Amino acid sequence: MVISYPFIPLPRLILLLTVSMLAVFAAPSPASAETCEVIVVKSAELKPHQDVLRGFKDVSACTVREVRLKDGEGVEKLRKKRPDLVFVIGATAFRKVHSLKDLPVVYALVVLPDSERALSPNVSGVNMEVPPAAYLSAMKEVFPVTKRVGLLYDPKNTQSYVDKAARTFSEGGVELAAVSMSDNAGFASTLKDLRSKIDILWMLPDPSVVTPETVEYLLRFSIQHDLPIFTFSKKYVEIGAVASIDVDPYDMGAQAAEIADKIIAGQKEPVRVSPRTTHLSISMKAANKMGIKIKDEPARKVNNVE
Repeated sequence: MVISYPFIPLPRLILLLTVSMLAVFAAPSPASAETCEVIVVKSAELKPHQDVLRGFKDVSACTVREVRLKDGEGVEKLRKKRPDLVFVIGATAFRKVHSLKDLPVVYALVVLPDSERALSPNVSGVNMEVPPAAYLSAMKEVFPVTKRVGLLYDPKNTQSYVDKAARTFSEGGVELAAVSMSDNAGFASTLKDLRSKIDILWMLPDPSVVTPETVEYLLRFSIQHDLPIFTFSKKYVEIGAVASIDVDPYDMGAQAAEIADKIIAGQKEPVRVSPRTTHLSISMKAANKMGIKIKDEPARKVNNVE
């Protein structure tokens, strides 16, 4: 059997094909701003939080709206908004909404202790943890003769990270002398005992160990004993630590937006990643006071803090 098709004049055929192609290209994508909405909840109005939000907005394909949760408000207010996804910035906000199970949640600027890592499948995010290998590489670059690194930590917060770091450092030829502390009782005596066994003291974002009181004592101890501190935030380098690796809040927001767009487009598996952009800061002033010679090359590549 021969099937015959109606004759269509060439000009009309070209017109039909053109209209069809325009319709295809004009059709909204699954994650276009016209079809998806993200609700943002922030913990504070601090600059890092604002930078994360700016990075998210610059990359996200969705309409992004901020909602403020007052004390006592939580997941019910978010459900009523009926967003496609909730983006949470900071630990305080995350604790308010992490129980949300019926909407996808993406987080940033959140330090997750080991006791809270059993997250629901609907929760994705960019962790605050810089991989141990990045720390080790930076330490070797700044302090090439270092063989022993000290660390104080709380097992309930950072045991899994410290275990990974111990393996990484050992493979890199550096001993990690990690001392567990469930509280700050005996902090001074523990640090004094550790001093003779290490070349550098590594300070992690462990909320049980890093408090205003302990940070003040650590920095004073560091200066008195010429013990350099390698930490996780430039703000501590500005007040006495020798070096730090900082995450980039803007790029964390951009990473979170990329994750959010994939989830809204249909990805089912949660995505939890480390920050992909970090910055090394060095205090040449603190290093010079301790008689530490910083190699010229890393000093040129980093943020030098006076």
